[in-house]
Amino acid sequence: MNKYCVLILMWVSLSSWGQGWQPQQGEGGVQLWTQSHPPGPYLALRLEMRVMAAPATLLSVLRDTSRHREWLPKSREVRVLATSGPDDELVYTRLESPWPVQDRELITRSHVSRRADCGLELKVWAEPDALRIRSGLVRIRDSSGRWQALPQEDGSTLIRLETYTNPGNNLPGWLVNPIAIKAALESFQAIRRLMEAAPKSQHQQSLLAANVRCVATP
Repeated sequence: MNKYCVLILMWVSLSSWGQGWQPQQGEGGVQLWTQSHPPGPYLALRLEMRVMAAPATLLSVLRDTSRHREWLPKSREVRVLATSGPDDELVYTRLESPWPVQDRELITRSHVSRRADCGLELKVWAEPDALRIRSGLVRIRDSSGRWQALPQEDGSTLIRLETYTNPGNNLPGWLVNPIAIKAALESFQAIRRLMEAAPKSQHQQSLLAANVRCVATP
């Protein structure tokens, strides 16, 4: 019952939010920024949106492997390989690629940090050697990202993601970048729909599972 592939063809963790990012046209209430990531041609992405749901609902959506195709439609397979408590997981994802490009597979380690106000941060990074290489697939080796879910005064949650992935095999940036941007925007909008449709009891169960009590902050 778990999943974090954030969109999963692109995840990056940087030292501070918003530093060095170039604003781009978003859609559907999702703001978008891009940033070059030399020496490769692939862009890092930063996305933000407001969601009328509790921060913990983000984890509930990302960890529900039975519904991963609802927000990551190009994922053929997502499964949890190992867990270490409620906040650490190792996850396998296989991503569909158009012919003649080979499918990609991604193995990510993730860690959740929780705040007193029930906000959270999820860091994700590739661990490409956690499984034996499978014939006919390309293993993604360079991928990392950071999510934030921050409660707002109006009862909404600010969702942020900074993400980068090098898909490997020297695919051209002019081909990968537009596809990745479109997929990111669509995935974010789908995540918002799933979060806002989640029952309140699901939010509470997420907090209880992590033994978290929310404390209001000024």
